[in-house]
Amino acid sequence: MNVGVMKPFESGLTKGERETGSRDSVLLRDASGSTDSLQEINPYAFEAPLAPEVAAELEHRVIDVDSVDKIYRGLLRVHDVVVVEGAGGVMVPIKKDFFYVDLIRQWNAPTIIVSKLGLGTINHTLLTSNHLESQGISIAGVILNNVSNQPDIASETNPVVLKRYLRIPFLGVFPYVAGIAEKGIDRAFLAETFEKNIDTDAVLKFL
Repeated sequence: MNVGVMKPFESGLTKGERETGSRDSVLLRDASGSTDSLQEINPYAFEAPLAPEVAAELEHRVIDVDSVDKIYRGLLRVHDVVVVEGAGGVMVPIKKDFFYVDLIRQWNAPTIIVSKLGLGTINHTLLTSNHLESQGISIAGVILNNVSNQPDIASETNPVVLKRYLRIPFLGVFPYVAGIAEKGIDRAFLAETFEKNIDTDAVLKFL
C-alpha cells in the first residue's frame, strides 16, 4: 500500500530539531517510506513540551486548523491510507475549545489507542476508549507499547484486565526493542515485529 503519515502537532523540540524536522516526523517518514515533505508531515512544531494550545501561546503563534485540514486532505488524495499520530491523549487541547478528539471527529478517522504497558494504563485506556465511543468515533483497537522494558506485576496483568473490560479489540503488545530508532528505521524488521505481535487483520478491516 502507498502509505502517508502525519503528525500535525509536535512539542518539546530543540531549535535544531525544529529546523531539520521533528524527530517523530522523521521516524514516521522512515517507517512508512513516505517521500512527503516534513512540512506536510508535521505542520506545527514547538519547543516547549506542552499541549499545542499552550506551546503556541508561549511562542506567540496561532494554530490554523483549516490549513492543517488542507494538508491532510492533500495527503489523502495521493496515498491509499494516511496514518496520523496524535500526542498526549484525545483531550489534549490543540487550540481554544478544540481538542484532538475534535480533529479525529472532523476527519472521521478510525482510531487506534496506543497506551503504555505499565502502571496506570487501565484507567487512562478505559477512559479514552469510553470517551471516543461516546463521541461516535470508530476505534480499531488498543495497542500496549512496552517502552521501558521493566517487567513488573502491572505490566504482566494489564493486558488480561484490559481484555476483560474493553468493548473494542485488544490488538496486542508491541515489545521493547533496544535502539529501534537510534540508527534509522529498519522497515523490514519493524514490519516483522509488528506482524508477530499485533493483530493486523483487525486493523486492516478499517481501511
